[in-house]
Amino acid sequence: MKILIVDDEPRRYERLIAALEAADIPRSCIDMVQCTGDARSKLETVQYDLLLLDILVPFDVVQGPDVQHSLDLLTEIRNTDLLLRPRYILGITADLEISKSVRTSFEDWTWTVLQYSDTTDEWVNRTLNCATFIRKDAMTGGDHKVDIAILCALAKPELEEILKLPWNWSSPRPVDDTTFVRDGFLECEGRKITICATSAARMGMVSTALTAAALINRVKPRLIMMSGICAGVRGKVRMGDVLFADPAWDFQSGKRVRDGANSQFSMRPHQLHAPHKIRRHLEQIRDDREALTKLSADFDGEAPAVTRVMIGPVASGSAVLADGDVVQEIKAQHQELIGIEMEIYGLYAAAHAASAPQPKFFAVKGVCDFADPDKGDDHQRYAAYASANVARLLIERYGNRILE
Repeated sequence: MKILIVDDEPRRYERLIAALEAADIPRSCIDMVQCTGDARSKLETVQYDLLLLDILVPFDVVQGPDVQHSLDLLTEIRNTDLLLRPRYILGITADLEISKSVRTSFEDWTWTVLQYSDTTDEWVNRTLNCATFIRKDAMTGGDHKVDIAILCALAKPELEEILKLPWNWSSPRPVDDTTFVRDGFLECEGRKITICATSAARMGMVSTALTAAALINRVKPRLIMMSGICAGVRGKVRMGDVLFADPAWDFQSGKRVRDGANSQFSMRPHQLHAPHKIRRHLEQIRDDREALTKLSADFDGEAPAVTRVMIGPVASGSAVLADGDVVQEIKAQHQELIGIEMEIYGLYAAAHAASAPQPKFFAVKGVCDFADPDKGDDHQRYAAYASANVARLLIERYGNRILE
C-alpha cells in the first residue's frame, strides 16, 4: 500500500496519518510533497495506490498556490504515460467554493473532492475508508489470487534454484489434481507481493502450455514467468549469460511442401513478444554491472563467467538439439537469434490466449550449452541459478511497477 499526499501544509495531515497507522498502514508507506513539481517526480518512479491532492497547491517553492497546478497534474496523469497512474485520487480543499472550478475534473473520473476541516473528522474517516478498501482489495488481489506465478520445466536444477530465493516459501499445496505449488511472498516498496512456483510434469512446449494454462485458470496470476536453462547461439552469447526472450516462437511451425522430387520445409513462425514495460525494466538490470558481478560471485561453485543479461529472440522446439547445422537453419527465421530451448513459446502462447484476467508474461533462461556436439551438463546449475537471481533482481526492485 503506497499513498502520496500533495499539500503545502503537511501538518494538517497529522490526524489522518495517525488514523492510517492505527489501520496498519505504516508511516513508511506514506509520502508527502508540497508542490505538484515534486509530485511529478514521485509519480515517475513510484506506483501509488492512493493520491491525496490539495486543490490549491503550488507548482514549486517559487510559485504560489493555484488550482491550475492541480488541474495540470490531473491532465498529465490521465492523458500521458509519463507518470504511473495512482489507483485512486482524492481531492481535498478547505474551501469548496474554490474547488467548484475543478470538481468536475474529479467527478468526471469518479474521483471525489473532500472538504478539509480542523474541527471534524469526516474527511479523515472518508479517506481512511478509501485507503482500507484499496488495501483490502490489493491483499485479495481483486480478480487475481496471486501476483506472480513461476513455472520451471525441471524440478532440478531450475525450480530448486527458485526455491533458494529468500521469499518465505511454504510447503507444497495442490491447485488441481496434478499441479502442486509452493507459495511465497516478498515486500516491495511497502507492498506484499505474493508468489507461487512449480515445475511442469515434463519438458517441452506442450507440458509447459498445459501447466501454464492450469496456473492461469486456478491461481489467476497478474504475471506468469519462466526461469531455467537454455542453449545459446555461439558468437551471440556466452556460457552463463541470462537470456530474456523477446520475441519467442516455435521454430518447427510450418508445413513441408513438395516441389517435384524434392521436399522442402516452409516456415510459418508465429512470434509472441514479452510486454514492453517488463523489457524496459529488465534493461535496467542488464546495465547494472555491479549487481550482476555480485550475482556471479555469490554462486556457491565456479561461475563460467560474469553473467550478462541479453535481450533478444529465443526460439522454442520440441526436441533437445545437439546439432550445430540445425541452429543455423533456425537462425534463418530470425537473424538476431540468441537462444534456443523447449518451453518458452508454450508459456507465452498460454498467457497470450488466456481470458480475463489475462496475465503479463516473460521468461529468463541461463545459457548452459550451445546446442552442438560439444554440449554437456557442467553449467546447468549455474545457468539455473543465474536466471533465478536475475528474476529476483527484477522482482525485488521493480515488482510493484511491472505488476501494474
